[in-house]
Amino acid sequence: MKTHFARIRTEIPGPKSRALLERKQKAVPVGAYHNVPVFIEKAENALLVDVDGNVFIDFAAGIGVLNVGHTHPRVVQAAAEQLSRFTHTCFHLTMYEPYVALAEALNQKIPGDFPKKTYFVNSGAEAVENAVKIARYVTGRPSIVAFEHGFHGRTLLGMSLTGKVMPYKKGFGPMAPEVYHMPLPYCYRCPVGRKNGRCCMADEDHISNYFATHVPAEQVAAIIFEPVLGEGGIIPMDAEFLQVVFDVAKKHGILIIADEIQTGWGRTGKWFAMEHFGRAADLTVTAKALGGGLPIAAVTGRAELMDRIHAGGIGSTYSGNPAACAAGLAAIRVMEENNLCERAGHIGRRVREKLTELQQRVPIIGDVRGMGAMTGVEFVLDPESRKPNPEAVKAIQKRCYERGLIVLKAGSFGNVIRLLMPLTIPDDILEEGLMIFEDAVLQDMP
Repeated sequence: MKTHFARIRTEIPGPKSRALLERKQKAVPVGAYHNVPVFIEKAENALLVDVDGNVFIDFAAGIGVLNVGHTHPRVVQAAAEQLSRFTHTCFHLTMYEPYVALAEALNQKIPGDFPKKTYFVNSGAEAVENAVKIARYVTGRPSIVAFEHGFHGRTLLGMSLTGKVMPYKKGFGPMAPEVYHMPLPYCYRCPVGRKNGRCCMADEDHISNYFATHVPAEQVAAIIFEPVLGEGGIIPMDAEFLQVVFDVAKKHGILIIADEIQTGWGRTGKWFAMEHFGRAADLTVTAKALGGGLPIAAVTGRAELMDRIHAGGIGSTYSGNPAACAAGLAAIRVMEENNLCERAGHIGRRVREKLTELQQRVPIIGDVRGMGAMTGVEFVLDPESRKPNPEAVKAIQKRCYERGLIVLKAGSFGNVIRLLMPLTIPDDILEEGLMIFEDAVLQDMP
């Protein structure tokens, strides 16, 4: 197999990217951070080409957005055809069919054997905010429970729900009121371990004690969670723990909000990660891969809940943009016709097989975990102490992009590399990327 290294034509960043970086530093605030110091000129499927002609394998997919790959012809064509008709009217002023058609598709795909309705917004954080609005409205309760290490956006309420301080919450307080954070099973870092083969937190008393010491259950409108933590370090939710959460919520009239923004649309080997757990949330928020690369997000929920909101109580000017709706419909068809859920399972098995083998040779790889094509590699100083090793992650990420591979950092301690390649990635490109990653990890090994 031809190695990817030959595709790097200049140093990274190259001269054109360096010039653009100088312009960026003068025009764009430091807070608008970049992981990789290159500027992309074009992209196709799982490959990126920068302005200097360097080609990169993409194991990030725009942070889980490009499940159908970059510039998929079907998605591009659908968006272009819609743009040639009209770009915007505002659905709340004059309506259009693609919005309704995409809502119908989500109502069919989202888990839950009950009537559902969907409306669209612009981003994942906006979807989260609106799901919370609905939960508070229909229950008449103020409080929301989220989980430690979770991520739900950067808006005031989104960062308040997020269970990670840096870089999302530091200096931006005070946080929104009536948001509480519950511990969740992080098995690799659990000091107790499983009890009789069962998660130590999968106990109704554990959650009841939380309500006794943090917020009364009868005050809680909803519990929000990611079925697999993304930014938190690719931590799949424990199935037994989740069952207890659902049982306790039902007992106390608390709604469940599933944040499927990163886990949705085939990423975990199912259309939605909740299918792995055999449960359906009252409200589900989606975004990222929904638009095939165009910005769009959605709140899908039980029809009787969604219809409780008064006319005009939800919505926004750009929500459900017609081009994004058309692109979303095309992306769903691509996923269906190419069996991308099954493909995600194949990718995940191969990636974790390779990385588990690598773990046997590299003591600083503490854990390899994930679900479908969503994999996390946690780096530690040593396997005994399990102290986080964020410096190793920074160095490995740099060595990766210098060799032509884009990977993401993650985790509350900055010590996890997150792999989210497009589900359309060819096998030979996948293997090449894994070879580059292995080489980057092994460089400093004795």
